[in-house]
Amino acid sequence: MKKLQYLFAAAGLLAMASCSSDDDNNSLNNDLTGTYELTSAVSAQAQDYDGDGDSSTNLVTEGTCYTDSWISFHDNGTYDEVYSFSTTAANGLSVECNEAVSSGTYVATGTTVTTTRTSGSGVATATYTFDASNRKLTRTAAASLLTAFNTTTALWTSMTGNLELTFEKYTNNANDNGAGIDDTDNVSTTGQISGTFGLTGLFTVASQDLDDDGDSSTNLVSETNCYTDSNIVFSNNGTYTEAAFFTNVNATGSALTCESQNITGTYTRTGNMIFLRRPSGDTTFTTEYSFDATNNTLMRSDVSGNYPSFNAATNLYTMQAGTLEYKYVKE
Repeated sequence: MKKLQYLFAAAGLLAMASCSSDDDNNSLNNDLTGTYELTSAVSAQAQDYDGDGDSSTNLVTEGTCYTDSWISFHDNGTYDEVYSFSTTAANGLSVECNEAVSSGTYVATGTTVTTTRTSGSGVATATYTFDASNRKLTRTAAASLLTAFNTTTALWTSMTGNLELTFEKYTNNANDNGAGIDDTDNVSTTGQISGTFGLTGLFTVASQDLDDDGDSSTNLVSETNCYTDSNIVFSNNGTYTEAAFFTNVNATGSALTCESQNITGTYTRTGNMIFLRRPSGDTTFTTEYSFDATNNTLMRSDVSGNYPSFNAATNLYTMQAGTLEYKYVKE
């Protein structure tokens, strides 16, 4: 008889334990159900995808791609997800967005949520830590595809690295499908730079009086009209054309000549730096400019520049070697 009593008691305890476990899972599922947006994707290396001059290890704040990522958990144990991420485009000239759309099932145990993809693309399984108090999901996305700027080649390249992802719930509606996410903040790395920039300044260390009017200036643009038609035209497709006008001295040194060169190539932008590349035979030459987005100006320094100088004693022109500072303003 005592054995039967013990068996009934044990059965009762098991039933209570089972109910308690089910209640815990149901409570977690009820808290979990809803749609979460990606608010943080932290990488080891800072990037400047939106080209605003500020780099960040949180790629979500870089205004491109990652802000469109979301995941929805349904109370029937299924989920839907869109993970948006950056990839290279136009052979490394720019950055564009790609996405992995998936759906599947999930299991919630304690503070751990494990998803298993049954359709779509992306990771097969993922493990999240759920913070019910702050309505957050976090996970480490190992070997994620990333885009990084290579200053040596002046191109965007693909790489892999870990990302620390944080999703925050913004609605209890599990069928929202990311509709509440503002996906209009994607910023082109070439949009603001596109257009025509005219040369307004070509500065030397020493003042020159090339037009022999008695007034000297360090800005050669104001000393001869040869430079006034120099410009750089940037296109949205990552290409540029340049009309480069420059002065030279004739064979006797008695006068200046005006010469020009038309240059075509490709360009890339990262932050406040613009890299122009032009091919010449088997070699590619890269010219680096700093971009002031507030004043729409481009600046670069040429430490191996050549410029004309007028010698009042001999009444002749000569070519000088020295640093030249170029300034272009958007027209």
